Amino acid sequence: MEIKYKHLKTGNIYYLLRDDVINCTNANDHQTMVLYKRDGYPDLIFVREKEEFFEKFEKV
Repeated sequence: MEIKYKHLKTGNIYYLLRDDVINCTNANDHQTMVLYKRDGYPDLIFVREKEEFFEKFEKV
């Protein structure tokens, strides 16, 4: 189930797909990431550090 979030600065709507993605790059190994997509753009997928995501988005 996708959960709807609003970006606090732009007001754009996004859907949280997963909040348990693990970053495996050398510099940020094991950092937890959020996978999300913008409403109306089904093929455009974003990833952001989990803590930063919840600072910049609010659940709607």
